[in-house]
Amino acid sequence: MSDPRMAVAKRASSVKNFHRLHAPPQFRMSSKSKILIVEDDALIAQLYCRHFEKNDFEVVLHEDGEKAIEYLTAERPDVALLDLMLPRVNGLDILQFVRSEERLKDLPCVVLTNAYLGNMVQSAWKAGADRCLTKVFSKPPQVLEMIQSLLAENTRKPRPAFSRSAASKSEAETSERAFQAEFRTQSPRIIAGIRRSLSAVIKTEMDEAYIKWLEERSMLLQGMYQQLHELCGKAGAAGYVQSAQLSSALEALLQELAEVPQNMTASVLRTFAAGMDFIASDLAEPPTGRSGSQATPVALVVDDEAFSRRAVISGLEKVGLANVALNNPKEALELLRDRTFDLIFLDVDMPEMSGFDTCVKLREMPQHCQTPVVFVTGISDFNARARSSLSGGNDLIAKPFLPIELAVKALTHLYREAPTR
Repeated sequence: MSDPRMAVAKRASSVKNFHRLHAPPQFRMSSKSKILIVEDDALIAQLYCRHFEKNDFEVVLHEDGEKAIEYLTAERPDVALLDLMLPRVNGLDILQFVRSEERLKDLPCVVLTNAYLGNMVQSAWKAGADRCLTKVFSKPPQVLEMIQSLLAENTRKPRPAFSRSAASKSEAETSERAFQAEFRTQSPRIIAGIRRSLSAVIKTEMDEAYIKWLEERSMLLQGMYQQLHELCGKAGAAGYVQSAQLSSALEALLQELAEVPQNMTASVLRTFAAGMDFIASDLAEPPTGRSGSQATPVALVVDDEAFSRRAVISGLEKVGLANVALNNPKEALELLRDRTFDLIFLDVDMPEMSGFDTCVKLREMPQHCQTPVVFVTGISDFNARARSSLSGGNDLIAKPFLPIELAVKALTHLYREAPTR
C-alpha cells in the first residue's frame, strides 16, 4: 500500500519545478497578513475563517494535509494554523515539510493539540512548531491575539491593538451563538455514532462474531477517535469547556487502546460509557460560559501499595488535579475530619481497615456525605459492586488500570458534582 505522503511529495516536487520555471515574480498588493488554516472540520473552519477575515486577515483554508502541502509548494503565507489530527497527511507531516524547505523554514506555525496526548505535543515541538495551543481552551479570539503577537515578534513591528467596537463585538457574539446552535443540532448525531461504535466494541470470546470483531476493532476505534476529535473541537469552540476537556481525555484513552488492545477491559468500557453519558447530558443544555470553580480540585488518595498509589496520582496529574496521598485509612479519616476534598480514591484491600469500611465512616461526616468516592480494586465481580454501593461508594476502577482511564473517571465524577459549563 503506497504512503500518501510519498504521493504528496512527488506532486509537490512537480508543482515546485513548474512554478520555478514558469511563474513570474509575484508582489503582494495587500497589506493584510495572509494566514493558512488547515482544519478538516467544516464548522470549526468556518468559525475561524470568519473571525480572522473580520480582523483584517487574508485567509487561505485547506481541509487536509495533502492540499496544504501542495499550496505551500507554490505559495508562502505569513503564518500557518494547523490542526494536528488530519486525515491521511497530518499536521506533523505539514510541519516537517515546512521546516525542510529553505524558503519556508522560518514560517511561523501554530498547532492545535490535545493536551492529554503528550507524545504528540512533544513531536509537534520537535518538528518545529512555534506555538502549541490546547484546542479545548483555544477559542478564536485567543488564537487571533496569540497569532498577532507572534507575527509582531517575527516582523519586529508593534503588535496590533486588539480592540473591538460594540458593533463588531455584537457581530462576534451573534456568530458564536449561531455556531453553538448548529453544534447542538449536530452533537446528538456525533454522540449516537460513538455509542454505536462502543456497542460494537463490546464483544466476548463466546460471541460467534468475536473473530470477525478482532479484525474490525482497529477500524471501530479509528472511527470513534475521529468522532471524538470532532466532538472535542466543536465543544471547545462552542463554550462547553467540561465536555471538551472530557472528550479530549477520551481521545487520549482511545489512542492508548488502539496501541494496546489488551487494555480494553470491562472497567475501561464502563469508564468510557460513563464519560459519554455526562457529555450527552452536558450538551443538552446551552453553555453557561463558565468553566466551574477557579480553584484547583483536590483529590485524596488512600492506598497502602506504593505502586498503585503512584498510578492513581499519575492519572490525576494528567488532568491537572492536586492530590494528597496516604497509605493508612485511619490517618485518612483523621484528615477528613478537618479538611474537605473534591474526590476520594480508596483502595479496597488495606490492612487494619478496608476501603469499604473507610467509606462507611467518612459518609458519617457531614462535609463528606456527598463527596464522590471511587474504589480501586482488583475485584470486579457483582459482589464487589454491591458492597461498593452499600458502603456509600460511587464507582469502581479495576487494577491494573491506565492512568488516562483514571483521569477520565476523575473528570466525570468532578463534573457531575459541579455541572457548570
